[in-house]
Amino acid sequence: MKESEIIRTLFGTTPPPEDDCYFLAPNRLVTTDSLSEGTHFLHYWSSPEILAKKLVEVNVSDIVASGGTPNECFLNLGLSPLSRKKEWIRRFSKELRKSLDQYGMKLAGGDTFSSPTTQLALTVVGTVEKPWLRSGGKTGDYLYLTGSLGLSQLGYKTLKKKSKDKIYKEAVERHLSPKSRYVILNHLKNFKIHACMDITDGLIQDAERLALTSKGRLKIQIESVPLHPLALKELGLDLCLGSGEELELLFLSPEILPTKLAGISVTMIGKLNQGKPGVTLQKDGKTYIPKSRGFFHFSEEE
Repeated sequence: MKESEIIRTLFGTTPPPEDDCYFLAPNRLVTTDSLSEGTHFLHYWSSPEILAKKLVEVNVSDIVASGGTPNECFLNLGLSPLSRKKEWIRRFSKELRKSLDQYGMKLAGGDTFSSPTTQLALTVVGTVEKPWLRSGGKTGDYLYLTGSLGLSQLGYKTLKKKSKDKIYKEAVERHLSPKSRYVILNHLKNFKIHACMDITDGLIQDAERLALTSKGRLKIQIESVPLHPLALKELGLDLCLGSGEELELLFLSPEILPTKLAGISVTMIGKLNQGKPGVTLQKDGKTYIPKSRGFFHFSEEE
């Protein structure tokens, strides 16, 4: 089954949630995310420190993409014969505390269990005045993207090839240790943000999710999409557009934003129009159909 079909089955007749965070009125956000050995990482390229940092960052990114600030968290650890070793636990725990401290987060509880492979899950609770929901987009809103895309996918390919070439160092670091855009949060709050999400499964899929929930047609100009030069050269256009785990923010606003906030580039890449909900990619004045759509959690979807 596809991931979307599994989710719909779980919720039955109740519509599944549209956002990565659940809003608990009046001001609470809750999100959860996981790292699974074999699906999201392999031990031979991900140290305990890298896994601890990434687990925190992917969850904080969800809170930030909803306009919130992280506060408390709950940790579930499925520990394999390798990860239940004392040295692994000590290294993971030390980096976890460090990563939580930088956001002022408190570890409030969780669960541990034995597992054939390492399974890491974090649930984060945050606060927000008014959440940025994916459904908040309005006709005429401009589509913006922070940073650039492609490096995470290049890093993944480099790790699979076991390449030691130094020109790929930044790409490998981007894939192993992505950073949430927390530093830009307070700057974005100075503008009207109607809808927002982070890039985890690639621009193609995530833009489609944003368009469907905001019930509009997103028109994206590919020439405007900031793609990392090295990634574009090595991977080509489609793989860069589908690069997952980037944690860049994709958002809709009726305002013209500065091209840089908190030292991070902000690029207008499209617009939300009326029409059948979905995405139209345009390149050289023509509709562009990519050959691949990005990362899927289940191979049957590819």
